[in-house]
Amino acid sequence: MGGGWHRDCGTMEERSEAMEAVVVGGGPAGLAAALRLALCGKRVGLWERHDRLGGMNSWYLRKGITLDTGLHALTNLAPPQESAAPLNLLLRQLRIRRPELRLTPQVRSRISFPSGELLLTNDFPALVGQVQRLFPQEAQGFLALAEEMRRLGYGAAPTPDRSANALLERHIASPLLRDMLRLPVFFYGNPTPEDMEATAFATMFRSIFLEGLGRPMGGMRPFLETLETHLRRENVALHLGEGVRKILLDKQGRTRGILTDHGTTVEAPLVVSTIGAWETAALCPPGTCPTLAQCPPGEICVLEAIFTLPQPPAKYGFQDAVLFLCLQDEFSFAPTNHGEANALLVCAPGNYQGEDTSPEARLLRVSTLTEKTPWFSSSPEEYARQKALHVQALRKSLATAYPRMAQEALLLDAFTPKTLHHFTGHANGAIYGSPVKVPLDAPMPQGLRLAGTDQGLLGIVGAMLSGVLAANALARP
Repeated sequence: MGGGWHRDCGTMEERSEAMEAVVVGGGPAGLAAALRLALCGKRVGLWERHDRLGGMNSWYLRKGITLDTGLHALTNLAPPQESAAPLNLLLRQLRIRRPELRLTPQVRSRISFPSGELLLTNDFPALVGQVQRLFPQEAQGFLALAEEMRRLGYGAAPTPDRSANALLERHIASPLLRDMLRLPVFFYGNPTPEDMEATAFATMFRSIFLEGLGRPMGGMRPFLETLETHLRRENVALHLGEGVRKILLDKQGRTRGILTDHGTTVEAPLVVSTIGAWETAALCPPGTCPTLAQCPPGEICVLEAIFTLPQPPAKYGFQDAVLFLCLQDEFSFAPTNHGEANALLVCAPGNYQGEDTSPEARLLRVSTLTEKTPWFSSSPEEYARQKALHVQALRKSLATAYPRMAQEALLLDAFTPKTLHHFTGHANGAIYGSPVKVPLDAPMPQGLRLAGTDQGLLGIVGAMLSGVLAANALARP
């Protein structure tokens, strides 16, 4: 996952020049925050410790093949005519034309349990029809649930005392249907085991079921290159391969800039941090950010293996963009020991519209939850052994549904929570941040805002919208 786009950051004197705004972290939220601040007329610098943009949603080369990190699907793929949809609002705020991002919709995805399955085609009425046929007694409850999901989510404050499981039980009596709805939502944005905060659940429910799934054509590399083009057009200074060591406050507790890993002080009255709540609190002087300090590190971790196939996935009968596969009729969102999986995400980039002839058309990505502790406490030899055993267990789980495909799949790479921690800096290598989210209007030092997953919006579009909202809050006179 290393190598790539190291940028010439200029001389130490250039890096010491005062900025009007600084963005910490070069993931989707950071890129959106930096671009929006620049569009608001601010002189902006962005600092990213890795040598490539994208954060958790980036790319790298392995054996000449471009591999995505993070991206299985881009959620929130509402049509252009839905002007109030998060994706279209985001594009207007960033002054990006939708065709520039080359977003292609899924052909289909699938939620599969031993006792039933649902197809996802970005057509919500079609999903309603499936529920009516498979769970006729749940049809009215499902429609009522969807209406409540529309009322919650974007713009609603998180309510930690509200349980997604309890919300589902209020509308739907069937445990199987409840678990079928929980599986994709939890795997795409839940920072806590087994249950999820109801507003966050609603946000992801809307983004997956009501708006739909897609993918940038060619994956994250062209997507990020488009964003970089816009950033450079607006003269945002990109400092890759250089992270931030401290966020600096003055004697009155107001933001005054950053100290970089290279020992350079950058004066700036406005700072947007996108690296996580707990991680941001660790950069601030002790006791100055109690709102962030109360957010514990994330705990939900993933193991992922990336395979290449001798034939396209469709030749094995696998036609889904994303398969949300539960191996039992009861879904558990918690890691198991020794790589054993209750549920898998299986993603085929070549199964999106127009991607069947791409160089990545024969890739297969298989993910499941994993415990964090063994990966950080083992010796290098034990780490390699455990990694091989876990990948073998993933292959075995995949074989329950696609035995020939699992047998013929050739391993290209695999990454663990330790890999994610190394390349993103996220505590524990967690993928969905802290279980405690920080609303945009939460008390913070003057001039400092948090953006990204820990601000409460989820997915790539949600994270970018969070960056825009943080930038707008700071740019207001």
